[in-house]
Amino acid sequence: CLQEPLAYKARPLNGVWATPPFLHNGSVPSIYHLLSPVAERPATFYLGSKEYDPVHLGYRHERAKGLFALDTSKPGNRNSGHEFNHGEGQGIIGRHLSEPERWALVEYLKTM
Repeated sequence: CLQEPLAYKARPLNGVWATPPFLHNGSVPSIYHLLSPVAERPATFYLGSKEYDPVHLGYRHERAKGLFALDTSKPGNRNSGHEFNHGEGQGIIGRHLSEPERWALVEYLKTM
Protein backbone atom coordinates (compact mmCIF):
# COMPACT_ATOMS: atom_id res chain seq x y z
CA CYS A 1 0.00 0.00 0.00
CA LEU A 2 3.02 2.32 0.25
CA GLN A 3 3.94 2.05 -3.42
CA GLU A 4 2.21 4.05 -6.14
CA PRO A 5 2.74 2.90 -9.70
CA LEU A 6 4.27 5.53 -12.00
CA ALA A 7 4.79 8.02 -9.17
CA TYR A 8 7.79 9.65 -7.56
CA LYS A 9 8.31 8.45 -4.02
CA ALA A 10 10.04 11.09 -1.94
CA ARG A 11 12.65 9.89 0.49
CA PRO A 12 11.91 10.18 4.21
CA LEU A 13 12.84 13.40 5.98
CA ASN A 14 14.60 11.57 8.82
CA GLY A 15 18.10 13.01 9.02
CA VAL A 16 17.52 15.45 6.14
CA TRP A 17 19.48 18.04 8.11
CA ALA A 18 22.62 15.95 7.55
CA THR A 19 22.48 15.73 3.73
CA PRO A 20 23.55 19.11 2.30
CA PRO A 21 23.83 20.62 -0.27
CA PHE A 22 20.28 20.45 -1.54
CA LEU A 23 18.33 20.16 -4.83
CA HIS A 24 19.30 17.61 -7.47
CA ASN A 25 22.41 19.56 -8.45
CA GLY A 26 23.56 20.66 -4.98
CA SER A 27 22.85 24.32 -5.75
CA VAL A 28 21.38 25.28 -2.37
CA PRO A 29 23.79 25.15 0.59
CA SER A 30 21.37 24.70 3.50
CA ILE A 31 17.81 23.93 4.52
CA TYR A 32 17.29 27.54 5.58
CA HIS A 33 18.22 28.69 2.05
CA LEU A 34 16.02 26.01 0.51
CA LEU A 35 13.03 27.39 2.41
CA SER A 36 13.87 30.93 1.24
CA PRO A 37 12.71 32.52 -2.03
CA VAL A 38 15.14 32.03 -4.93
CA ALA A 39 16.03 35.75 -4.84
CA GLU A 40 17.34 35.27 -1.28
CA ARG A 41 19.38 32.12 -1.99
CA PRO A 42 23.14 32.58 -2.43
CA ALA A 43 24.03 33.12 -6.09
CA THR A 44 27.58 31.87 -5.50
CA PHE A 45 28.88 29.78 -2.64
CA TYR A 46 31.74 27.40 -1.91
CA LEU A 47 31.50 23.62 -1.78
CA GLY A 48 33.85 21.12 -0.20
CA SER A 49 33.84 22.09 3.46
CA LYS A 50 33.05 19.33 5.92
CA GLU A 51 32.39 21.83 8.72
CA TYR A 52 28.70 21.59 9.52
CA ASP A 53 26.58 24.72 10.09
CA PRO A 54 24.06 23.67 12.76
CA VAL A 55 22.23 27.01 12.56
CA HIS A 56 21.25 26.87 8.87
CA LEU A 57 21.48 23.06 8.51
CA GLY A 58 24.14 22.77 5.85
CA TYR A 59 27.89 22.80 5.42
CA ARG A 60 29.71 26.09 5.89
CA HIS A 61 29.95 27.67 2.47
CA GLU A 62 32.20 30.71 2.84
CA ARG A 63 35.25 31.11 0.61
CA ALA A 64 38.26 29.13 1.80
CA LYS A 65 41.37 27.61 0.26
CA GLY A 66 40.69 24.39 -1.61
CA LEU A 67 36.93 24.86 -1.95
CA PHE A 68 35.00 24.93 -5.24
CA ALA A 69 32.98 28.05 -6.16
CA LEU A 70 29.50 27.11 -7.36
CA ASP A 71 28.02 29.87 -9.52
CA THR A 72 24.26 29.32 -9.81
CA SER A 73 23.98 31.61 -12.85
CA LYS A 74 25.71 28.99 -15.03
CA PRO A 75 23.63 26.41 -16.92
CA GLY A 76 23.19 23.25 -14.87
CA ASN A 77 23.91 25.09 -11.61
CA ARG A 78 20.63 26.99 -11.28
CA ASN A 79 19.10 27.11 -7.82
CA SER A 80 15.59 27.97 -8.94
CA GLY A 81 12.57 25.79 -8.45
CA HIS A 82 11.21 24.09 -5.37
CA GLU A 83 10.42 27.55 -4.12
CA PHE A 84 8.17 28.80 -1.36
CA ASN A 85 7.00 32.18 -2.60
CA HIS A 86 3.99 34.34 -3.38
CA GLY A 87 1.80 33.49 -6.34
CA GLU A 88 1.83 30.50 -8.63
CA GLY A 89 4.10 29.45 -11.43
CA GLN A 90 6.84 27.14 -12.51
CA GLY A 91 8.84 25.88 -9.57
CA ILE A 92 6.68 27.37 -6.81
CA ILE A 93 5.68 24.53 -4.50
CA GLY A 94 4.22 26.42 -1.56
CA ARG A 95 3.27 29.76 -0.14
CA HIS A 96 5.82 32.35 0.92
CA LEU A 97 7.31 31.54 4.32
CA SER A 98 8.10 34.43 6.63
CA GLU A 99 11.54 34.43 8.23
CA PRO A 100 10.16 33.26 11.61
CA GLU A 101 8.32 30.41 9.83
CA ARG A 102 11.53 29.36 8.07
CA TRP A 103 13.45 29.31 11.35
CA ALA A 104 10.65 27.34 13.02
CA LEU A 105 10.81 24.71 10.26
CA VAL A 106 14.60 24.54 10.56
CA GLU A 107 14.28 23.95 14.30
CA TYR A 108 11.62 21.30 13.75
CA LEU A 109 13.77 19.43 11.21
CA LYS A 110 16.61 19.34 13.74
CA THR A 111 14.46 17.06 15.86
CA MET A 112 14.06 14.40 13.15
